[in-house]
Amino acid sequence: MMEDRISQLPDKVISSIISRLLTKDAVRTSILSRRWRHVYTIIDQVRFTCYDKLSSAACCPILGEEKSRQLQRKFVQGVDTFLQNHSGSKVSSFELVCCFRGRHMDSFRKWMNFVGTSGVEKLTLEYCCLNYMLSNGPHVFSTDFLTGASSVKHLWLQCGSFQTPNKNALEVLEFDNVSFTSDAVGCMLSNCSSLRLLNLRYCSVPSKLQIHGPDLQLKCLIIYYCKDVEEIDLSASNLIDFEIFSPNIPKLSFSHVPLLQSVVIEYSRKQATSPQVLGKLAKDLPQLESMVFTTSASFFEELKLDRVISKLSNLRRLVLMLEDQHKLDLLELTTFLDACPLLHKFQLSMPFQGTFNRKKAKERMARRFTPLKVLEFNGFREAESEYDFILYILKTVASLERLLISRSTLWYEPRLRRWTPSLANPLNPKLRHGIIQKRLQGQAVSNDVEIIIS
Repeated sequence: MMEDRISQLPDKVISSIISRLLTKDAVRTSILSRRWRHVYTIIDQVRFTCYDKLSSAACCPILGEEKSRQLQRKFVQGVDTFLQNHSGSKVSSFELVCCFRGRHMDSFRKWMNFVGTSGVEKLTLEYCCLNYMLSNGPHVFSTDFLTGASSVKHLWLQCGSFQTPNKNALEVLEFDNVSFTSDAVGCMLSNCSSLRLLNLRYCSVPSKLQIHGPDLQLKCLIIYYCKDVEEIDLSASNLIDFEIFSPNIPKLSFSHVPLLQSVVIEYSRKQATSPQVLGKLAKDLPQLESMVFTTSASFFEELKLDRVISKLSNLRRLVLMLEDQHKLDLLELTTFLDACPLLHKFQLSMPFQGTFNRKKAKERMARRFTPLKVLEFNGFREAESEYDFILYILKTVASLERLLISRSTLWYEPRLRRWTPSLANPLNPKLRHGIIQKRLQGQAVSNDVEIIIS
């Protein structure tokens, strides 16, 4: 008989392992042996989803009202039983996925009471079956449910609408497909005095979104494809990071953001190419240190960059994510080196092959007085124009220390706030490292430039 070494592990280790399972699977481990009978009750990450017991079809009324109610009661009883058997140890994360709207409110309040008594710090509520919900009105979640749950610092709500009628200790709020009335945002900001991060994704918000508050602690604001928003007015004295992703160009008003250092901007439509965008940032945010800008490559057509962004004198990091097939003259992008005198890192990501004006490059060859240390080129296809662009930087930037070349482009995940390499086109051959190294090696002004190819 083989020795069961897993069962000999301490409870905390086994609990950590089981916490990585779906809650229904964690419960099933209780039949493995007497040693495992109650281990599931001490897990610190709890996730309940109606899909554990209901099929996706059962979440909607197509099976009939009575059958749907029976299945929902079965799910509620399962959650109640689990929570009753819980050992009383701390639960760090509580996730609930269901679509019952206003039903079973007594049980829901008991679940929220469990959240408060178990020290839950992150609460995730997802009201699934969006089509069914929209046909019956959105589910309203109120912070009244969190009365007594002062341990909850992070709330993620998907679907429905949100109300904050009372003061609370929430520090992170993330919303997906949530509706806000005209005064709901202001109420939320005034009652969430400890709020540090606000993430709005695909939400319905007022056309004029005001982020104001005399005691607002907000440090990071993310607005991702929120429909109907036409104007955003920011007056947040502690705001450091601002990210906006939108098909249009809403009017941006930076009323009072003295600490704002980093912006991420994405305008996806071709018509969203107004030169005033960079000019607005230069005028209102001279303290800006980092900018990530995603737009159509046509944005830079006939754009006098040295005139538009000459006031971004504090910018240290610039990331340009260019979309659409376009014959952009890559030489024009080097104007950023003149317009941003403190630029240390320049990252370019583009899925197309541009052009390069060699004649103009010769005229500008001796104009590079910049502290640039890192150049990163993503989406490299070994085109001559790309070689010309990189060689131009190598030959004119004496401060350069590192050159990174990658075949993959990058895309940004706002939910996770991280960069992810895109899948490389299988039709394109792998980069020929030896040939690239041979063409670039020894071309730099400095002999200390490190060339990394991936």
